[in-house]
Formats: sequence, C-alpha cells, structure tokens
Amino acid sequence: MKRSLVSLLALCSSFLQASPEEYVNFVRQIQQDSGIEWDMGIRSEGVKISPTGVSAAGSFFELWSIHDQSVTEYRLDEQYVTAYTPNASISIITGDPYRAVPRTRVDQPFQVQISVTGLIDESDPNYATAPDAAKWVDYTNYAFAYPEGVYSFEGEKNPVGTVVTEGYMEQTADTTVTFAATNLTGPDLTRVSGEEVFTITAQADFGVSATILDSEKVQIWPIATGEISGLNPSRYYEEVPPVSVNLENLYPDSTTYLRVYEGPRREYPGKTKTVNSSYVIIEDSIPRDRDLTVKGIDQYFTEEGLHTIELLHRTPFGTDLLDSAEVNVDRTIEINGGVVDQE
Repeated sequence: MKRSLVSLLALCSSFLQASPEEYVNFVRQIQQDSGIEWDMGIRSEGVKISPTGVSAAGSFFELWSIHDQSVTEYRLDEQYVTAYTPNASISIITGDPYRAVPRTRVDQPFQVQISVTGLIDESDPNYATAPDAAKWVDYTNYAFAYPEGVYSFEGEKNPVGTVVTEGYMEQTADTTVTFAATNLTGPDLTRVSGEEVFTITAQADFGVSATILDSEKVQIWPIATGEISGLNPSRYYEEVPPVSVNLENLYPDSTTYLRVYEGPRREYPGKTKTVNSSYVIIEDSIPRDRDLTVKGIDQYFTEEGLHTIELLHRTPFGTDLLDSAEVNVDRTIEINGGVVDQE
C-alpha cells in the first residue's frame, strides 16, 4: 500500500501578527472507506510521512492550526490523495528519423504507441466502489491545420482543431494505433500541413480537476511538387539549352535533382546520368520552395535521338518523380550549296 508524503504550507497572512510558537499544527488523515481519522503533529513548515497507508478509496489530508491561547481552530488546506496512480506515455513513430519533433508527410503512415499503467480492473475487489478515475483514462486525437504560409502555432493561444477521436482506455495495457495517412482534411490534401495531437487525460476525482498524463504531436507536411520548363518536346536540338526548375513544398529533409537517360520515359531506365549542378538539398524543420536555372546541361546528352530528363525528389520515405520532359537531339550539320569542278 502506498504511503503519502504531506507537504505543509506556510500559515495564512492573517496569522502573521502572532508568533508561530503560539500555534499547534497538525495534519488530519481521513480514510474514505472506513472514516477512521489520524492526527499527526507537525511544525509550521517542512515535510512528514503520513502515519498509515492510503485506503483503497483514497484519503483526505487536512492541515489544521490551533491557537494555544484562544484555542481557535483553523483549517488551512486540504488535499485528496488516491491509492492508485494512473500513468500514461505516448510515442509517435513515423518514417522520418528526425528527433526534435515527430514529423511525416500527408500520404505516409504513422503509429501512435500508448502505454497506460496504474488502473484497476474488474478483478480488483475494490472495483465496484472505486472512483471512475481509478478505472479509465480519456483519449483524444485532434487535427490542427496550419494557416496558409504558416508552419507553427507559435503565438496562437487557442488554435481551432478538429476532433478525430474521443474515447477512453479502461485497462492497463500497451496499445498501438496505426494510421494509413494523416487525418487532416482540405480542398487539396496534397498541399495540407498542420499537426495531430494525441492526449491521455486522467479523470477528475474528488474535486481534483482532470490531469493530462501525456500529450504528443506529429507535424504533417505536404507533398512536394516540381516543374521542368524551357524545353520544346517537338523541337530537335543541336545544343540543349538551360532548363528552369520550379520547386514547391520540398520536404524538410530531402534532396532534389535532375537525371538524364536515352529513350522515352520508363520506370526502370537502366543507365542514367545525374546532373550535378541541379542538386537542391534541404536540411530544415519546415518545407521550402526553390527556383533554379540549370546551365551546361547539354553535356549530358552525348548521343543523338530521343532522351528523357527527370526531376526526382528523395526523402526519408523514398524517391518520387516530380516531373519529366522528352528531349530530341540532332547534331547533324547540313550544308546547302553546289559542287564545282575545275580542270
């Protein structure tokens, strides 16, 4: 059975005109199941161990002070202490190993691992009379979308979220909840960003307000997009010109680049050439946009004929194709004129 550590409070300011030595101080412990009371004398400040264990239904601790001349009694404070201690911990696992804050992308799965301990179950002889706070804890999942162009709720006192799930957990257990993708919503889900917050809360009990046992969030980032421009697929190039690349919502841990290979676009192109001057590396805590012009790309087209240039985006979740373009190369030199023979 648990023993309670009683923290004693300083006497109220109304008693400051009297010397502390004029008061007799004690803590009264009242068992809630039997009504039995114990009194233990204490000094005006400090700590002291309670003389008996906390009952199954909990105990009230009352702090009293008696003026030794007037015999006036003052109840200064009281505290309810339970014989149970619900505890909970939450861990969020994503495909991104970033440690500062769990984060993922809108289309990626993630897991919420919840551990709850300290609850009593129906096999406990005190279950019928135990308060609700001893039997279960509340579970909530809220989704909060960031305003456009904003990547946090810093400075926001009460951001408005959407309830995804509300429920309770009524036994000591380890639970894993798996989500195939985010619960955020929006007109274009690929461009949504925000947070999902998971919270375990203890029930309010005997005048004690509900207590958050643990709360964790996962940040949700949009899917990157990109576009290659500056090439005409119907034209035959003797020299391939520079290309422009427009990139939006690059994942905070990503590498984006161009590659070239012979022939039409295909899933497994075989031999490819990476354009070294095209690398865009993002090591950040939020998504980024980038625009660049890639010069000197002609050197990667060494053979005549049809070629493919692809824009790739590599993240902790794999490599995605953002855009592609076909390039026709024809380096044949044509000379127009006549042939003259001289004798």
